[in-house]
Amino acid sequence: MTLHWIRRSVQVFSLFLFHAAIGPLSWLQARSLCLPILSCHACALSWTACPVGVLVHFSGWHLFPFVALGFLLAFGALVGRLFCGWVCPFGTLQALLHKIPSPKFKLPAWTSNLKYVILVLMVFLFPFLWGELTAASFCRICPAAFLQVVVPTWIQNGFTWAGWLSGIRVLFFVLVVVLAILSSRSFCKVFCPIGALLAPLNYLSFWKVKTPNAECLACKRCDKACITDVQPSVRVLKGSDPNRHPDCVVCHECQNPCPLTDEKVRQKVAARKNPSC
Repeated sequence: MTLHWIRRSVQVFSLFLFHAAIGPLSWLQARSLCLPILSCHACALSWTACPVGVLVHFSGWHLFPFVALGFLLAFGALVGRLFCGWVCPFGTLQALLHKIPSPKFKLPAWTSNLKYVILVLMVFLFPFLWGELTAASFCRICPAAFLQVVVPTWIQNGFTWAGWLSGIRVLFFVLVVVLAILSSRSFCKVFCPIGALLAPLNYLSFWKVKTPNAECLACKRCDKACITDVQPSVRVLKGSDPNRHPDCVVCHECQNPCPLTDEKVRQKVAARKNPSC
């Protein structure tokens, strides 16, 4: 099994694993466990806490979230944004949506800065000023919460419209879905507060995506395979690890197309560099 299909298997397994609090497994509850994944803990099937929801509530209560933030920073220091690329259910959904046939495009590089604004304002500042239940918190427009909580509630109890806030929530969800279809992992790059929190830790994490830096052919096949369009070849050619970029979700997809993974190609490259051998 290739690394690509291993990642796909982990994604599917994680989707069911973290939404298994039903039937004989309904006893599963670990609300103090904040994994760096976007999955609303108000969902009846979830058994872990959503880090965004926890941070919003603590900001509203004017308390410092030592445990939640400690979990997130520890995961980030160890593996960077690996959970984004391998575990996050909303990341898995985006990957499936992007397979829908349609024109594809890359978002402008500056849009990746929006997630930091969202983190500061809608996760920390607005809840701190106006309380955790403010309509200006990210939880009110979170597409994962809409999909996991709002839609099932509408199905179970009938459709209810809560004024302008419902309109904004629906419009934002539609925007996220459309962008996911047209531009790979656009929510991760532009909107996700968890991604914004973990992004700087990609530079510091112990986890490395290993590529043959010294022998790189500059073929840029890794750039075409990258699901977040962060051009891993730029760092490989400089002798750095390709995951040392804030928007890299450490999916390892850049390793798959590299011709140097073939031992015969490696030998030919070595022979060209050392013709006397």
